Amino acid sequence: MPLAPEIKELMDMIAGLPPEVIGGPGQSIEASRTLVEAGAALTTPPDQRATVASTEDLTAPGPAGPVPVRVYRPVRAASGPVPTLLWAHGGGWCTGSLETADTAARALCSLAEIVVVSVGYRLAPEAPFPAGLDDCAAALTWVRDHVAELGGDPHRIGVGGDSAGGNLAAVLAQDTGSHGVPLAAQMLVYPATDLDLTTDAYPSREALGTGHLFETAELVRCVERYLAAGGDPADPRVSPLHGTDLSTAPPTLVVTVEYDPLHDEGAAYAAKLRTAGVPVVHQDVAGLPHGTFDMLGLSETARAAMAAAARALTALFASR
Repeated sequence: MPLAPEIKELMDMIAGLPPEVIGGPGQSIEASRTLVEAGAALTTPPDQRATVASTEDLTAPGPAGPVPVRVYRPVRAASGPVPTLLWAHGGGWCTGSLETADTAARALCSLAEIVVVSVGYRLAPEAPFPAGLDDCAAALTWVRDHVAELGGDPHRIGVGGDSAGGNLAAVLAQDTGSHGVPLAAQMLVYPATDLDLTTDAYPSREALGTGHLFETAELVRCVERYLAAGGDPADPRVSPLHGTDLSTAPPTLVVTVEYDPLHDEGAAYAAKLRTAGVPVVHQDVAGLPHGTFDMLGLSETARAAMAAAARALTALFASR
Protein backbone atom coordinates (compact mmCIF):
# COMPACT_ATOMS: atom_id res chain seq x y z
CA MET A 1 0.00 0.00 0.00
CA PRO A 2 1.33 3.51 -0.71
CA LEU A 3 2.34 5.66 2.21
CA ALA A 4 -0.71 7.32 3.77
CA PRO A 5 -1.12 10.66 1.95
CA GLU A 6 -1.19 12.75 5.13
CA ILE A 7 2.12 11.17 6.21
CA LYS A 8 3.58 11.67 2.73
CA GLU A 9 2.69 15.35 2.97
CA LEU A 10 4.47 15.60 6.33
CA MET A 11 7.58 13.87 4.98
CA ASP A 12 7.67 16.14 1.94
CA MET A 13 7.48 19.15 4.26
CA ILE A 14 10.32 17.80 6.42
CA ALA A 15 12.44 17.12 3.35
CA GLY A 16 12.17 20.78 2.42
CA LEU A 17 13.49 22.04 5.76
CA PRO A 18 17.13 23.13 6.14
CA PRO A 19 19.52 20.60 7.76
CA GLU A 20 20.00 22.73 10.84
CA VAL A 21 16.27 22.36 11.59
CA ILE A 22 15.83 18.62 11.05
CA GLY A 23 19.23 17.64 12.47
CA GLY A 24 21.34 14.67 11.48
CA PRO A 25 24.23 12.45 12.57
CA GLY A 26 26.17 15.28 14.22
CA GLN A 27 23.21 16.68 16.15
CA SER A 28 23.66 16.93 19.91
CA ILE A 29 21.47 14.80 22.16
CA GLU A 30 19.99 17.99 23.62
CA ALA A 31 18.97 19.21 20.16
CA SER A 32 17.51 15.79 19.32
CA ARG A 33 15.38 15.85 22.44
CA THR A 34 14.13 19.35 21.69
CA LEU A 35 13.22 18.29 18.15
CA VAL A 36 11.33 15.20 19.37
CA GLU A 37 9.35 17.26 21.91
CA ALA A 38 8.48 19.87 19.28
CA GLY A 39 7.44 17.18 16.77
CA ALA A 40 5.06 15.53 19.23
CA ALA A 41 3.41 18.86 20.02
CA LEU A 42 3.14 19.77 16.33
CA THR A 43 1.66 16.53 14.99
CA THR A 44 -0.90 16.14 17.78
CA PRO A 45 -1.47 19.42 19.65
CA PRO A 46 -2.93 19.08 23.16
CA ASP A 47 -6.41 20.15 22.04
CA GLN A 48 -6.52 17.23 19.57
CA ARG A 49 -5.70 14.55 22.16
CA ALA A 50 -8.22 12.18 23.70
CA THR A 51 -10.24 13.24 26.72
CA VAL A 52 -9.71 11.33 29.96
CA ALA A 53 -11.31 11.67 33.38
CA SER A 54 -8.11 12.85 35.06
CA THR A 55 -4.33 12.90 34.94
CA GLU A 56 -2.02 12.93 37.94
CA ASP A 57 1.75 13.36 38.05
CA LEU A 58 3.36 11.24 40.78
CA THR A 59 6.66 9.53 41.47
CA ALA A 60 7.59 5.91 42.12
CA PRO A 61 10.63 4.98 44.20
CA GLY A 62 13.43 3.95 41.85
CA PRO A 63 16.95 2.57 42.07
CA ALA A 64 18.53 6.00 41.56
CA GLY A 65 15.82 8.21 43.00
CA PRO A 66 12.18 9.01 42.26
CA VAL A 67 10.84 7.90 38.87
CA PRO A 68 8.24 10.25 37.33
CA VAL A 69 4.94 8.63 36.41
CA ARG A 70 1.75 10.11 34.99
CA VAL A 71 -1.51 8.35 35.80
CA TYR A 72 -4.40 8.57 33.32
CA ARG A 73 -7.84 7.53 34.52
CA PRO A 74 -10.62 6.85 32.00
CA VAL A 75 -14.14 8.14 31.71
CA ARG A 76 -15.84 4.84 32.49
CA ALA A 77 -19.17 3.45 31.38
CA ALA A 78 -19.32 1.14 34.41
CA SER A 79 -18.09 1.26 37.98
CA GLY A 80 -15.46 -1.04 39.43
CA PRO A 81 -11.76 -1.61 38.85
CA VAL A 82 -10.41 -1.64 35.32
CA PRO A 83 -7.22 -3.00 33.73
CA THR A 84 -4.02 -1.01 34.26
CA LEU A 85 -1.28 -0.61 31.66
CA LEU A 86 2.26 0.59 32.40
CA TRP A 87 3.33 2.49 29.26
CA ALA A 88 6.96 3.18 28.24
CA HIS A 89 7.51 5.86 25.60
CA GLY A 90 9.62 5.55 22.49
CA GLY A 91 12.59 7.66 21.47
CA GLY A 92 15.48 5.26 21.05
CA TRP A 93 16.18 5.08 24.81
CA CYS A 94 17.68 8.58 24.35
CA THR A 95 14.76 10.96 23.73
CA GLY A 96 11.09 11.17 24.64
CA SER A 97 9.28 11.95 27.86
CA LEU A 98 5.94 11.92 29.63
CA GLU A 99 4.99 14.77 27.30
CA THR A 100 5.76 12.93 24.06
CA ALA A 101 3.94 9.86 25.42
CA ASP A 102 0.82 11.89 26.23
CA THR A 103 -0.93 11.36 22.88
CA ALA A 104 -0.74 7.55 22.94
CA ALA A 105 -1.39 7.31 26.69
CA ARG A 106 -4.55 9.39 26.46
CA ALA A 107 -5.79 7.47 23.42
CA LEU A 108 -5.31 4.10 25.09
CA CYS A 109 -6.88 5.27 28.34
CA SER A 110 -9.92 6.62 26.50
CA LEU A 111 -10.44 3.97 23.83
CA ALA A 112 -9.76 0.89 25.99
CA GLU A 113 -11.20 2.40 29.20
CA ILE A 114 -8.14 1.46 31.22
CA VAL A 115 -5.84 3.17 33.69
CA VAL A 116 -2.57 4.06 31.96
CA VAL A 117 0.56 4.75 33.98
CA SER A 118 3.16 6.41 31.77
CA VAL A 119 6.74 6.19 33.05
CA GLY A 120 9.46 8.81 32.58
CA TYR A 121 12.49 6.54 32.74
CA ARG A 122 16.11 7.73 32.67
CA LEU A 123 17.62 8.25 29.22
CA ALA A 124 20.92 7.37 27.57
CA PRO A 125 23.66 8.34 27.05
CA GLU A 126 23.70 9.92 30.51
CA ALA A 127 22.03 6.82 31.93
CA PRO A 128 22.73 3.86 29.62
CA PHE A 129 21.45 0.28 29.95
CA PRO A 130 20.13 -0.92 32.34
CA ALA A 131 19.06 2.39 33.92
CA GLY A 132 15.88 2.92 31.89
CA LEU A 133 14.89 -0.72 32.24
CA ASP A 134 15.44 -0.61 36.00
CA ASP A 135 13.24 2.48 36.27
CA CYS A 136 10.47 0.76 34.33
CA ALA A 137 10.72 -2.30 36.57
CA ALA A 138 10.49 -0.07 39.64
CA ALA A 139 7.45 1.68 38.19
CA LEU A 140 5.79 -1.67 37.52
CA THR A 141 6.34 -2.75 41.12
CA TRP A 142 4.84 0.57 42.22
CA VAL A 143 1.79 -0.06 40.03
CA ARG A 144 1.35 -3.47 41.65
CA ASP A 145 1.52 -1.96 45.14
CA HIS A 146 -0.86 0.92 44.37
CA VAL A 147 -3.19 -0.59 41.78
CA ALA A 148 -6.30 -0.43 43.98
CA GLU A 149 -5.93 3.29 44.69
CA LEU A 150 -5.28 3.87 41.00
CA GLY A 151 -8.68 2.33 40.26
CA GLY A 152 -7.14 -0.76 38.70
CA ASP A 153 -7.78 -4.49 38.93
CA PRO A 154 -4.81 -6.31 40.54
CA HIS A 155 -5.46 -9.31 38.30
CA ARG A 156 -5.31 -7.29 35.07
CA ILE A 157 -2.01 -5.43 34.99
CA GLY A 158 -0.19 -5.14 31.67
CA VAL A 159 2.84 -3.50 30.12
CA GLY A 160 3.20 -1.71 26.83
CA GLY A 161 5.28 0.70 24.85
CA ASP A 162 6.28 1.87 21.41
CA SER A 163 9.66 1.45 19.72
CA ALA A 164 12.30 1.58 22.48
CA GLY A 165 9.42 1.50 24.96
CA GLY A 166 8.19 -1.67 23.29
CA ASN A 167 11.65 -3.13 23.84
CA LEU A 168 11.50 -2.27 27.55
CA ALA A 169 7.97 -3.63 27.92
CA ALA A 170 8.90 -6.90 26.21
CA VAL A 171 11.86 -7.35 28.57
CA LEU A 172 9.65 -6.69 31.60
CA ALA A 173 7.14 -9.26 30.36
CA GLN A 174 9.86 -11.90 30.06
CA ASP A 175 11.40 -11.07 33.43
CA THR A 176 8.39 -11.38 35.72
CA GLY A 177 10.46 -13.14 38.37
CA SER A 178 12.54 -10.04 39.04
CA HIS A 179 9.63 -7.74 39.86
CA GLY A 180 7.02 -10.18 41.07
CA VAL A 181 4.12 -8.84 38.98
CA PRO A 182 2.08 -11.47 37.11
CA LEU A 183 1.05 -9.79 33.87
CA ALA A 184 -2.26 -10.17 32.07
CA ALA A 185 -1.20 -8.64 28.74
CA GLN A 186 1.53 -6.81 26.85
CA MET A 187 1.19 -4.34 23.97
CA LEU A 188 4.25 -3.84 21.77
CA VAL A 189 4.01 -1.12 19.13
CA TYR A 190 6.70 -1.27 16.40
CA PRO A 191 9.10 -2.67 19.02
CA ALA A 192 12.87 -2.95 18.80
CA THR A 193 13.40 -6.60 19.70
CA ASP A 194 16.96 -7.35 18.53
CA LEU A 195 19.73 -4.80 19.07
CA ASP A 196 22.33 -6.81 17.19
CA LEU A 197 23.49 -4.30 14.56
CA THR A 198 25.50 -6.89 12.63
CA THR A 199 22.73 -9.33 11.78
CA ASP A 200 21.20 -9.56 8.31
CA ALA A 201 18.15 -11.45 9.60
CA TYR A 202 15.79 -8.51 9.08
CA PRO A 203 15.59 -7.31 5.45
CA SER A 204 13.44 -4.32 6.47
CA ARG A 205 16.47 -2.68 8.10
CA GLU A 206 18.05 -2.28 4.67
CA ALA A 207 15.00 -2.09 2.44
CA LEU A 208 13.29 0.56 4.60
CA GLY A 209 16.37 2.02 6.21
CA THR A 210 16.35 5.38 4.43
CA GLY A 211 13.78 7.88 3.27
CA HIS A 212 11.31 7.44 6.13
CA LEU A 213 10.63 9.13 9.45
CA PHE A 214 12.92 6.69 11.26
CA GLU A 215 16.05 5.40 9.56
CA THR A 216 18.44 2.54 10.27
CA ALA A 217 21.32 4.98 10.80
CA GLU A 218 19.34 6.53 13.64
CA LEU A 219 18.77 3.07 15.12
CA VAL A 220 22.53 2.51 15.10
CA ARG A 221 23.17 5.80 16.92
CA CYS A 222 20.53 5.05 19.52
CA VAL A 223 21.77 1.52 20.22
CA GLU A 224 25.36 2.74 20.54
CA ARG A 225 24.26 5.31 23.12
CA TYR A 226 22.03 2.88 25.00
CA LEU A 227 24.72 0.20 25.24
CA ALA A 228 27.57 2.61 25.97
CA ALA A 229 28.30 0.87 29.28
CA GLY A 230 29.05 -2.41 27.51
CA GLY A 231 25.64 -4.00 27.26
CA ASP A 232 25.60 -7.19 25.21
CA PRO A 233 23.10 -7.27 22.32
CA ALA A 234 22.74 -11.02 22.90
CA ASP A 235 21.47 -10.42 26.44
CA PRO A 236 17.66 -10.98 26.50
CA ARG A 237 17.38 -7.92 28.77
CA VAL A 238 18.72 -5.92 25.82
CA SER A 239 17.21 -7.93 22.94
CA PRO A 240 14.04 -9.75 24.01
CA LEU A 241 14.06 -11.75 20.77
CA HIS A 242 17.09 -13.57 22.20
CA GLY A 243 15.07 -14.90 25.13
CA THR A 244 15.34 -18.67 25.39
CA ASP A 245 11.93 -19.34 26.98
CA LEU A 246 9.06 -17.06 26.04
CA SER A 247 6.34 -19.45 27.16
CA THR A 248 5.62 -17.50 30.36
CA ALA A 249 4.98 -14.23 28.53
CA PRO A 250 1.41 -12.88 28.82
CA PRO A 251 -1.07 -12.68 25.94
CA THR A 252 0.45 -10.23 23.51
CA LEU A 253 -0.53 -7.59 21.00
CA VAL A 254 2.21 -6.71 18.51
CA VAL A 255 1.63 -3.79 16.15
CA THR A 256 3.99 -3.40 13.20
CA VAL A 257 3.81 -0.79 10.44
CA GLU A 258 4.65 -1.16 6.77
CA TYR A 259 7.32 1.52 6.33
CA ASP A 260 9.56 0.74 9.27
CA PRO A 261 13.14 -0.58 9.48
CA LEU A 262 12.01 -2.45 12.64
CA HIS A 263 9.12 -4.17 10.87
CA ASP A 264 10.73 -7.57 10.45
CA GLU A 265 12.07 -7.93 13.98
CA GLY A 266 8.66 -7.02 15.37
CA ALA A 267 7.06 -9.67 13.19
CA ALA A 268 9.77 -12.16 14.19
CA TYR A 269 9.04 -11.56 17.86
CA ALA A 270 5.31 -12.12 17.34
CA ALA A 271 6.11 -15.39 15.55
CA LYS A 272 8.50 -16.55 18.28
CA LEU A 273 5.94 -15.84 20.99
CA ARG A 274 3.30 -17.76 19.07
CA THR A 275 5.66 -20.71 18.62
CA ALA A 276 6.21 -20.69 22.39
CA GLY A 277 2.47 -21.10 22.92
CA VAL A 278 1.68 -17.50 23.85
CA PRO A 279 -1.63 -16.09 22.53
CA VAL A 280 -0.62 -13.39 20.05
CA VAL A 281 -2.51 -10.80 18.04
CA HIS A 282 -0.29 -9.34 15.34
CA GLN A 283 -1.66 -6.24 13.64
CA ASP A 284 0.45 -5.33 10.60
CA VAL A 285 -0.67 -1.86 9.54
CA ALA A 286 -0.27 -0.82 5.92
CA GLY A 287 0.60 2.69 4.82
CA LEU A 288 2.27 3.95 8.01
CA PRO A 289 5.89 4.56 9.01
CA HIS A 290 7.52 4.16 12.41
CA GLY A 291 6.37 6.63 15.06
CA THR A 292 2.89 7.40 13.80
CA PHE A 293 1.04 6.50 17.01
CA ASP A 294 2.34 9.90 18.17
CA MET A 295 0.65 11.52 15.16
CA LEU A 296 -3.01 10.82 15.82
CA GLY A 297 -3.90 14.47 15.29
CA LEU A 298 -2.39 14.38 11.83
CA SER A 299 -3.31 10.97 10.45
CA GLU A 300 -6.69 9.29 10.08
CA THR A 301 -4.84 6.09 9.17
CA ALA A 302 -2.97 6.23 12.49
CA ARG A 303 -6.20 6.93 14.39
CA ALA A 304 -7.84 3.88 12.84
CA ALA A 305 -4.80 1.76 13.72
CA MET A 306 -4.83 3.01 17.31
CA ALA A 307 -8.54 2.23 17.63
CA ALA A 308 -7.98 -1.31 16.33
CA ALA A 309 -5.09 -1.78 18.74
CA ALA A 310 -7.18 -0.56 21.67
CA ARG A 311 -9.94 -3.05 20.79
CA ALA A 312 -7.40 -5.88 20.66
CA LEU A 313 -5.91 -4.84 24.01
CA THR A 314 -9.39 -4.77 25.56
CA ALA A 315 -9.96 -8.31 24.31
CA LEU A 316 -6.65 -9.52 25.76
CA PHE A 317 -7.48 -8.12 29.17
CA ALA A 318 -11.00 -9.57 28.99
CA SER A 319 -9.57 -13.02 28.42
CA ARG A 320 -7.92 -13.04 31.84
